[in-house]
Amino acid sequence: MRIKNTHKLFGEPVEGALEKFLAGAQRDAGNNTPAQQSVQQPVNVNINIASREYIQIGINGLHGKPVVISCYELQGSNKKDYEDAHRFVLQQGLYVPTPLIFSTHFKNVIEAKEGRKQLFYADVSPVNSAEIDEIYKHLTTNYKNIFGSNDFGAWTWLNAKFVQGSGDKKIDLETITGIKSDGTFIIKTEPLECKIWENCFVEIDFNRQGLPKVKSANQSYAQGDNINFYFPVKDTVARFYAGSNRAVLYCNRNPLSSSPSLGVFACAEGAAGKK
Repeated sequence: MRIKNTHKLFGEPVEGALEKFLAGAQRDAGNNTPAQQSVQQPVNVNINIASREYIQIGINGLHGKPVVISCYELQGSNKKDYEDAHRFVLQQGLYVPTPLIFSTHFKNVIEAKEGRKQLFYADVSPVNSAEIDEIYKHLTTNYKNIFGSNDFGAWTWLNAKFVQGSGDKKIDLETITGIKSDGTFIIKTEPLECKIWENCFVEIDFNRQGLPKVKSANQSYAQGDNINFYFPVKDTVARFYAGSNRAVLYCNRNPLSSSPSLGVFACAEGAAGKK
C-alpha cells in the first residue's frame, strides 16, 4: 500500500547538507519535550509509505519510536469528523498527530525557513529550500489548496480531546493511540498542562503537550513569529488552520464538525535504520 498525497519532489539531495546540520544544529535549552533524535539515520516504518512524502520531526511518537509526518494532508482525509478522521488514518497504519508532534514540526519548518535547521525526509535525504518554502507557506498562509475546495491553507485535525479530569481547570488531555478490531479506540489520558486561558496570539514556544507557553507581545499576526491560540474547552477537540491572515491552534472545536477543506496530516513511526 502506498499512501498518496499532493506532495511533489524537488531535485536531488543537497551534497553536504547532513554534515552541515549535524555540525551546527542547536537544541533548545530546557525544552521539556521527548528526547530529540539526532536525525542521522532513516526512519524505517513497518508500513509502505513513500519515504520522501514524510519528514522527520526529531522526537519520538505515540509508541516511543522516531516519528515522521506527511508533508501535506492526505488525499481522502477531508470531509470527516474527528473520529472518522482517526479511523481513516489508523486503518492505514498511520495516526493523527498530537499537538506536540505538530507544533514541533511547525517550529522545525520555521527554523528551516530561516536557515537555522535542516529538514530530512524519512529516508534521511535533505529537504531542499524550494520545498521548505512551499511547506512553510502552506502552514502559515492560504498559499496552497490541497483538496480543491474554496478554502486554502493547512487544515488538519490534531489528536487531542479535552475531557473532565484532574488537570488544569479540571481538564484532562485524551489521545487516541490505536483502534481495536471492533472499531473502538484505544485511548490515553493525562492531566492537562495549560497556562494560557485566553484567546490570544502566542509565541512559537510549546510545552510537553504541544500547547503554547508564552503570550505574544504582538497581538496581531506576524507570519512565522506567532500563532492565534484558542484555549481548551471541555468536551472539544484540537485542530490547526492556516489562512490569509493568521495561523491558528484551536483547542475548542466541535468533534462532530467536518469540512471539504479539513483533512489530516498523518504520522508514522519506526526504528532508526542504517543509511
